[in-house]
Amino acid sequence: MWRDEAYLLDMLLAAKRVLEFSRDLSWEQFQHSALHQHAIAKTLENFGEAARKGAARSS
Repeated sequence: MWRDEAYLLDMLLAAKRVLEFSRDLSWEQFQHSALHQHAIAKTLENFGEAARKGAARSS
């Protein structure tokens, strides 16, 4: 049970990080910033990994 909550917390924190990384960032700025692209992509990857692990436990 606590692992499910840990995966949900990981997902929540990842979503908050994406919002933080993209705050005040225009689409054009994002397109030209490899740093922001990589940070957001990696964070979404972490979100997906937590979701996958949580889903695997519930099946």
